[in-house]
Amino acid sequence: MRHLRPILVIMLILLTAGLAHGQVATVLMVDEQPLPNAPDYTVGSISTPDVNGPDGWAFTVTASAPGGLTVSLAYGTLLGGEPGLLRTESATDVYVQDSWESFFGMADADVCYSASCTRIADGESGLDSVWFGDSLVAIEEEPFPYRDGWFWRFGSRPGVTRDGIPYFVGGITDTQGGSTQERGLFYGPDGEPLIIGGVEIDGLPDPVAVSTANVGFDYRFSAYGTNWIAEVQTETGDFNTDNHIVITGAVATAGGMPLSEGGMVPESIGGLPGESYDNWDYLGVTENGDWMVTGDTDADSSTDEFVMINGEIVLREGDMIDGMMLTSTVERGFMGEDGDWAVCWDVETAEGDKEVLILNGEIMLMEGMGVDLDGDGEIDEDTAITDFAGSAALAVADRGAGGSLNILFTADVEYPGAVRQDEVEIIRADPEAGHDEDWYEDLGTRVEAEMGLVLTIEGSVSIEDPGAPGDAPDARLALAQNQPNPFNPTTRIVFSLGSAEPVKLAVYDMHGRLVRTLVDETRTAGEHAVIWDGSDGRGQRVASGTYLYRLETGDRVLTRTMVMVK
Repeated sequence: MRHLRPILVIMLILLTAGLAHGQVATVLMVDEQPLPNAPDYTVGSISTPDVNGPDGWAFTVTASAPGGLTVSLAYGTLLGGEPGLLRTESATDVYVQDSWESFFGMADADVCYSASCTRIADGESGLDSVWFGDSLVAIEEEPFPYRDGWFWRFGSRPGVTRDGIPYFVGGITDTQGGSTQERGLFYGPDGEPLIIGGVEIDGLPDPVAVSTANVGFDYRFSAYGTNWIAEVQTETGDFNTDNHIVITGAVATAGGMPLSEGGMVPESIGGLPGESYDNWDYLGVTENGDWMVTGDTDADSSTDEFVMINGEIVLREGDMIDGMMLTSTVERGFMGEDGDWAVCWDVETAEGDKEVLILNGEIMLMEGMGVDLDGDGEIDEDTAITDFAGSAALAVADRGAGGSLNILFTADVEYPGAVRQDEVEIIRADPEAGHDEDWYEDLGTRVEAEMGLVLTIEGSVSIEDPGAPGDAPDARLALAQNQPNPFNPTTRIVFSLGSAEPVKLAVYDMHGRLVRTLVDETRTAGEHAVIWDGSDGRGQRVASGTYLYRLETGDRVLTRTMVMVK
């Protein structure tokens, strides 16, 4: 396995110094390279991130360890500071951990995770379990303590409150070692059931179903467990109407109507005439009771996907955002403890569909954008995000000092010196085409690597909140969406300052290369407008496509995207 030692040194420097400034994604770890501060472990794959407060973050990683072993581990920092190895596979007098599920959770003191275990006494392997640190919470074939004669079958998607209370989705059975007969949502050090067959839900006429699908895997708890949100199945007798969104034991409502499968979506909250809820995907909830639901309705497939915040549809498929149309499905979503929400979604651009990272309704990153390899806060040349990887690989931290915000995610990134990897596509057997067996189509090679990254939004307030009385003057720094967008041949860019100060406004291509500097001088407090005519620094017209425009003042940076068409 090849290691890229120069990049390792760079990552050590940037991690020790802290997270990068500005709206530029900064590399935290790279596939096929040693882990910074844990160089005996070489990254094999990077999975789900989690966050804890404003500065705590971690990823689950599969890594090559000393002795040629492959191990699962959690890497990051619990409360901020220098990152490192938080926990890896371990053993007790009874069980040996073999591997971890990619989903996990962070408390202030340790991590909660799901491990596949081997029982030492008889060598039985593949026993699914949930652990908080060194403490076993639940394991397959051991008694389920809340129902006589029943046993744990599996534990999955574990999480933990900041003060160390674990929770997870699990399965139980009345036959030791038997198949799952019922699923549930469990909370506490010994897995007390919150959702299980027969439980009554406030606002719903039917009890929770006794089934292996009575609670969805994409549930969420708030930081200290005050609130939780889950997709729950009840005994309606109709699979078209049996799933509901439940928040802390009661059915969620929007516009006075329950969020129930097959139920009406009120037009007052952004519903289309006659549409009904179809299913749900990503969920979020906070200690203060803010909540997020993504999903789709039975409307036309070009408009059915939506994001709902606190009972209002704030984005839906077919909407325009930064001059580009949202299309297809929400591919991942997360709500932070301060109510900030992020999703990854496709938009139609002049170069075809591209996936974007959206924060509070505004595009922050897009496939094709470069990343920061060396921690200087600037996009490095010849780097580009090629794919936001992982179905749930997204996490939004709490707000930090001055309103700063960290977003953790994984992505495939092209960069200079990346290991060249073969790429093939499996073509399934098609007798009608004369192929009796699966075969492989060689797609050549790609020069990219999977990375764990952080996007730090510095000094930002909520996008919907331009500043409140008592805010520091620089909290009113703002960069508006250019108008028109898309544009040809000119567009107007408006920004505002809270006080007189030096400011730079420049246009870049998607790889971070400077196209043209529009402003580089001291400007007065208030609103300013600049016209860009679509030309570069030499006066030559630029090509059609997506561009970044970036406002820098002091230690704060704001970036947006715009589209030029011809």
